[in-house]
Amino acid sequence: MGKYFVNDIKCGISNGGIACGPIEGAINVSIKITEDNRTFWLTNSEYTGIPNFYITDDDIFDKLMNDIDNDFIEYLSDKNITEFEGISLGDYDEIFESIKNNSNNPASFLIRYIILLTRSSTDNSDKIISLSKGKYIDTIDFPESDLEEHYRINNTLN
Repeated sequence: MGKYFVNDIKCGISNGGIACGPIEGAINVSIKITEDNRTFWLTNSEYTGIPNFYITDDDIFDKLMNDIDNDFIEYLSDKNITEFEGISLGDYDEIFESIKNNSNNPASFLIRYIILLTRSSTDNSDKIISLSKGKYIDTIDFPESDLEEHYRINNTLN
């Protein structure tokens, strides 16, 4: 567990589809991180307010943005994570509770950051991304996401 360097960031909303009527797309955020001599992609694919986190060696953003086949679903199942460096990754309240209990954990900055990008409008995320690439995550001054602010107000995060 160390310092997380932001190499690249990709954000977007995948196309919806048709099930028993139209369905919305997923919000996808992928961040290429270097930690010491390890490089990986941390991805959040939020669908109907439910976060799904993945760690992969390769960039999966474009695949998430397009039609997903059964092989890719199986791959995602293998790469899905429910914990990252001591931070629990369940629903958003569980994540913020874990961050509250691990406030000195460097991973908390990274998880807060990916949630902020997931929850931001395109204009805001473009601004946040432009301030972030090529920097260590714990040196970036970024605001709370709407969910973090809601959690802090209702659960005294600070």
